[in-house]
Amino acid sequence: MRIFTHKVITLAILATLSTPSIASAEAKLYGKAHLSFGSVSADDGTTKSSSNAVTSHKSRVGIKGNVDTESGTKVVYRFEWEVDMADNSKSSADHIKARSQYVGLKDSWGEVRIGRDDSPYKKAGKKNVEHLSDTWADFNNIIDKGQDTRHNDSIAYWGKVGPGKLGVMYAAGDDAAAAENAGASTAIAYDMKMGGIGFAVATQTIEKTATNDEKGTKLSLGYKMGDTNLGLMYEIVEDDTTLEDKNMFFSVKHGFNKKDSIVFAYGMKDQGATDDATMTALAYQHKLDKKVSLYALWANGTDGGLNDNSKLAGDGSAIVGGIIAKF
Repeated sequence: MRIFTHKVITLAILATLSTPSIASAEAKLYGKAHLSFGSVSADDGTTKSSSNAVTSHKSRVGIKGNVDTESGTKVVYRFEWEVDMADNSKSSADHIKARSQYVGLKDSWGEVRIGRDDSPYKKAGKKNVEHLSDTWADFNNIIDKGQDTRHNDSIAYWGKVGPGKLGVMYAAGDDAAAAENAGASTAIAYDMKMGGIGFAVATQTIEKTATNDEKGTKLSLGYKMGDTNLGLMYEIVEDDTTLEDKNMFFSVKHGFNKKDSIVFAYGMKDQGATDDATMTALAYQHKLDKKVSLYALWANGTDGGLNDNSKLAGDGSAIVGGIIAKF
C-alpha cells in the first residue's frame, strides 16, 4: 500500500508539471527540508531517557498554483505532503502524511477554499511570536495543539478588511451520516499589521463529543523596534466540563545583521495543576541565503513543557543543530 501511495504522489507531480494547461497556469513545485541533529532527553518521573537524534521537522513537498478563467476569477489549488526524511520508510506508516490540500476561487472580494487547510485560529498572530516554528521549541508545546489545527472537510473565506485580514472557517467533521458531524468546528480570526505593530484576535469552537464543546480564544501582539521583534500571545482554552487552560508565550528576536540573529522564547501553560508546564528556548540563526539557513538551539521544558509538540514528557531538553532548505 505504501509503495502504491508513493507511486501515485510521484505520478501526480510529474503529470502536473508536464501538462501544458496546468503549466501555463503557474503551477509551482515547492518544498522544504528541515533536519536537526543533537542530544535530546526526557524524565517523566518514572523513566529517564536520552539519545542522539536525527529528526525531520515537518519537511514537505507540494504543488500549488492558479488558473485564470474568462470571468476574471482565479481557481487556486494546493496539494501538499509532509515527508519524514529521517524515517525508515519500510517500517513506518508515518513516512508521508497529507497537509493542506484544497481548491478554491479568488477575486477582488477575497478567497474561498474547500478541502483540508489550516484554520484561521492556527494562523492568527503566529508571525508575531513564532520564530522557532517546527523545531523542538515550536510554540505548540505551550499554545494548545488541539486548537492550533489543520481541519479536514472544511470551507473557508479569507479577505481584506480595513488594515488587516479576516478568516472564517467551518469544518464539517466526520462526513459519515451516523457520526452526526463529530469533530465539527467553527473559527474566526482577524490579523492586522500597521507599521511596526502586529495584532491578532481569534476564537474557535470544536465539537469534541455530542455533549462537550471545546473553545479556544487567543490574543497576539507584536512590535518591531529597529532590529528587534517582540511578541506576546495569550490563550484560554476551556470546555463544557472542567478544562480551563491559560497559556502564555513570549518571544524576542534580535538581528545583528541581515544574516545573523538570536531568538529567546518562554512559555507557560497553566492547567490548574500544582506545577505549571514551562518552556524556555534560546537559538542562534544564520542565513546562508534567502532559502537556506542554519541554527543552533537549546530548549528546556519542565512538567511537560516540551511534550505537546516535541513529545518529550515530564522534564525534557534538546541541544541540537539544524538546517532548513527551501526550494
